[in-house]
Parts: sequence; C-alpha cells; structure tokens
Amino acid sequence: MKPESLRGAGLSAEGIEGAVLAQTLLVPDDHHRVLLLKGRILTREDWPVVAGARVDELHVVRMEPGDVHEDEAARRLARVVAGPGVIVHGPVESQVRLSAEVNGIFKVDVQGLQALNSIQDVSIFTLFDGQLVSKGKTIAGVKVTPFVVPQSRLREAERVAAGVEGVIRVLAFQPMRVGVLVRERLDPAQREKFQASIEMKVAWFGSSISEIRYVADDLAAVEVAVSELLREADLLLTAGANATDPLDPTLVALEGLGARMEKQGAPAHPGSAVWLAYLSDKPSASPRVGCSPGRQCSTSSCRDSSPGRVSRRTISIA
Repeated sequence: MKPESLRGAGLSAEGIEGAVLAQTLLVPDDHHRVLLLKGRILTREDWPVVAGARVDELHVVRMEPGDVHEDEAARRLARVVAGPGVIVHGPVESQVRLSAEVNGIFKVDVQGLQALNSIQDVSIFTLFDGQLVSKGKTIAGVKVTPFVVPQSRLREAERVAAGVEGVIRVLAFQPMRVGVLVRERLDPAQREKFQASIEMKVAWFGSSISEIRYVADDLAAVEVAVSELLREADLLLTAGANATDPLDPTLVALEGLGARMEKQGAPAHPGSAVWLAYLSDKPSASPRVGCSPGRQCSTSSCRDSSPGRVSRRTISIA
C-alpha cells in the first residue's frame, strides 16, 4: 500500500484511475451532502464527480501486489468466522454484518475471537457469548481498519480459524413439547390471555404446548398432574408455586416423584421465584416419563406477580 497526494496535473482522470479514495468528498457548498465515500476504488468515470468537489489536493492509496481492498478483506474474514446459523450481509461502507439465521443462542469461540483480533488491522466485534437472539438480529460486525491490507494478514486469520466450525455461531433451540401446570386462580378472560402469552413465548423457542392444566393447591392433585403431563411433554413449566416455601405442593410433589432440584433462585429480580429441576428416567417408571431413553427431562418454573410471564432463559436452559 502506497499513500499518495494528487494535485496539479496529477489530479486528473488518468491520475485517479485504480486509486483508493482516502477521504470522503463533499458537495462544495453543502458539507452535509456526500459525493463519494472514502474507500472507493476510483475509475476514470468518477472524474467528473471528483472535479465537481473542487479540491486542490486529493488523498488516495495505491494498491500494490499482494494487497487486498477492505471490502474483499471483510468478505474473506466473514467467511472465516461465520459458522452455522449465521447469515453474511454486505459489505456496506467496508463492514460486513453478520445476523442470526434462526432464533437461538449466540455462541462465540472467545479464544478464537481474541486471537483474530490480535492480528494487525483485523476488527471483529460481537454480542456477548450466550445471549439469546432472534432471527435477523445483528450479532457481529467484521472489517479491517485500513483501506488496503496485505494478503498475509488474511492468510494469518484463515490459519488461526482453521479447523473451527465457525468462531461465531447461532445454536437453534431443540423443539420440545411443553406442558404447563398452573396453580393460579384465573377467570376465563385471564386464562385466555395467559394461554395466548405462553403459546407465543414457547413458540419463539420452536416448541409447542402439549397441554395447559389448572389444578388446586393440593399435593395429590399436583402429583397426578405432573405425572400425566410428563407423559406427553419433554418440558414442564409451572405457575403459582412458592419457590421459597419448602412445603409448597409443587416442590413436595416433585421431590416425591424423584426429581432433582438443579437450581433455586437466579441472579435477577425477582430471582427468588425461579427454579429448575430435572426428572430422570427410572427403570421402575413408565416407559416414557416425558423423555426418550438416555435423556433427562426437566421441570422448571418462572413466575412473578403477572401470571404467564415466562423467562426465555428458563426454557433455554432446559
């Protein structure tokens, strides 16, 4: 890469041919209007526009053998980092945008990302690892800093990422059949609203509701409902349980069925109302206790003062 200042006789149609514009050209009497953006590879056809900018000196960069323009460099870097569940867009103004192909969990190979960003001129910026993302959400940007980079920089990036199935990925959710156990007292209008809300939130994860069942605050009724719901469901959500009461019927019923409490409480507000438990297949249990052989099934609850609020994170953990 060779920087060059064009002025006088050098500032001509022949002089700009093949040069990379290093400055944005603006309308002389209106600096809010852009004529040509920096980074553009100029041609003779651009000369009338360049002349219309009425500049006495034009800064450009000459590409030398082995150099790669920033747009092509961004495309190559994007191919290096994009894994399953990622769509590549652009470049626009030298930056390639990566978006989520599906609703899912955003995953980053943090060490790989750090290694790539340690390469001179390489810039890759992302969301935080583990975030939930919707289809179409922008998850990362890829670019190089200068207008032109040596081919060796890109080869180094390709070497660093070799053997990795995408430094950046979006993991699709595993579809599940979801049962819902409700111990809230809801009138018909509230039930309709609750059902619409829970169906929408579960569908976001690519899953579907197998049944919503309303039960009384009775231990025996809860035990029966849990057992029956898990015959058709992979995941059970509950509402109306008091997670801080050790004698709550839902918690006692799960303990009686052999469930393993994985986590009570979460670092959020109101986090004390959140819990997650697993119910494993047992030889003495029915052939399908909500799971296929070798899998665990889970029981989770997330509620607050408004019935039907379900934490996406709770479902994704399951």
